[in-house]
Amino acid sequence: MNRGLEIVAAALVSTIFAVSVGAHLGSDGPTFEPKAYYRMRCASCHGSRAESRFNPDLPEQQMVEAILYGRKAERPPDMPSFGDKGINEERAKALIAYMRAVKR
Repeated sequence: MNRGLEIVAAALVSTIFAVSVGAHLGSDGPTFEPKAYYRMRCASCHGSRAESRFNPDLPEQQMVEAILYGRKAERPPDMPSFGDKGINEERAKALIAYMRAVKR
């Protein structure tokens, strides 16, 4: 393959990857998929079915604030903040709805 074509192919692959990851990680991508985001960023602490460290009966705004700003836990690890990782209030509410759905 000639060098110019290799560079174009590498740029195309990088662009496709960035758009794909952005859509799942909560960047300014075109869509946000709570299920995919949860699996990548939340399941390691909360479990695959939101069975750990999640109380679906808490007020939604309290959960939104914990997602956006983090929260000190009774035992480690603490809840990290996701507001600086592309999660806004709307996306936090989508994550909460997904967690409530899989927990029940």
